[in-house]
Amino acid sequence: MGEPVIARIDIKGKHHFEVYVYPEKAYAYLEGNKINIEDILAIEKVFRDARKGIEASSKDLIQIFGTEDPYQICKRILDEGKVQLTTEYLKKLQERKRRWIINFIHQNFVDPKTNLPHPTSRIERAMKEAKVRVDPYKKAEEQVNQVIEALRKILPLKGGSSRIRVKVPIEMWGKVRAGLSGIGKILREEMSKDGQRVVIDVEIPIRAQGSIYELVGKVGGSVEEVS
Repeated sequence: MGEPVIARIDIKGKHHFEVYVYPEKAYAYLEGNKINIEDILAIEKVFRDARKGIEASSKDLIQIFGTEDPYQICKRILDEGKVQLTTEYLKKLQERKRRWIINFIHQNFVDPKTNLPHPTSRIERAMKEAKVRVDPYKKAEEQVNQVIEALRKILPLKGGSSRIRVKVPIEMWGKVRAGLSGIGKILREEMSKDGQRVVIDVEIPIRAQGSIYELVGKVGGSVEEVS
């Protein structure tokens, strides 16, 4: 769980309260995971000054929070206050979010020249070159668009989805269809006039184009982009 850290809240600039929480659990909760407050609060006490061991009075707790329950108060502090993190944990949190952003870009964007994903090592180098700083306090999802915009100055990126038309021999229909439906969304299917081939329109993630070309090429089919 890691050594407990302090979570604090200032109310109206006059009332200051602190609790000890486990950092891993506290940040998992703040990132939207379902974590019991009982598993987050390290010491069942609310302090005016946690480091000095000065506890808040029952009168103040009831006046400000309407309760003396440390778990209810801890929840409010987490929801409205701030968790104090050690330098070591901040670096760990920052690296975790940096890796999430790199993997997101790798999985959802491609090089427009090749229609293949950029290797994660290339994305990582581009982030360093662009001097991208990942904020350990913000969710990775909230930062990814900003990172992408910074990288576009250095790294060509194409995202989103595209519609393609696949033509394959009739005997390969089942195999190719299974592969396509596992990657994208099939929009239309019809038999060619000569009955020898099947035409399939499918919407796929941009990053999957390379896989589609490989799959269809192996069975003697063809692929074209459609508007």
